[in-house]
Amino acid sequence: MTARRGLGDELWRVALEGDVGFLYRTADLFVDDYEAHRARAFALAVEGDPDRALAQLNEGWTEDWPFPSAYAADVARVRCLAGDYEDALGALQLSVRGAHRTEPGVPELAGECVRRAPRLWTRALRVALAGGTASQRTLTAWAVLRARIAG
Repeated sequence: MTARRGLGDELWRVALEGDVGFLYRTADLFVDDYEAHRARAFALAVEGDPDRALAQLNEGWTEDWPFPSAYAADVARVRCLAGDYEDALGALQLSVRGAHRTEPGVPELAGECVRRAPRLWTRALRVALAGGTASQRTLTAWAVLRARIAG
């Protein structure tokens, strides 16, 4: 199991909880792996420094990993954590547009943007329908609508 597969969702969950200490400790474990940069980027975004967070994420990107769609989804996560929900949805749009399959965390991320900024629900719904399998589009659209109803 790669670090990405093992920690992807967990780092996002921890970032949503605001546990920057855990994120920095995790980054130290992986040294110069993409996951280290990703963990630091999430921590910086939670701390309110999106520019440094995006630079940190970019520093970890290589030709081999992550794939552009996964990188765009991580940019969306950083933007969301930093409170820039409109740009988060823009990055998420890049991640899903025309994709046959989307990143696993897309529904949760789209829903999180709507929970935090309910006025963006129609834009998030357009993102939900922009790519992925029929079931992925349905799951993402449902996550957006659930967040809108709950919000």
